[in-house]
Amino acid sequence: DPLFEALRALRKELAEEAQVPPYVVFHDSTLREMAANRPATLAELGQLPGIGAKKLEAYGEHFLREIARH
Repeated sequence: DPLFEALRALRKELAEEAQVPPYVVFHDSTLREMAANRPATLAELGQLPGIGAKKLEAYGEHFLREIARH
């Protein structure tokens, strides 16, 4: 799935910037949910499992932009 791979690449980039392992940003299962559901808003993204308020605030806009590109 091209979108899933793009989300993985974005996660890797954000994790490197924060100097944390990629799974700290989001687990693969969360990225799969994003790719399957294609949320368009922060509210929709926040409904997915594995996305709490802090992660939504920190990473939500980045992932929504990537989803919109695909």
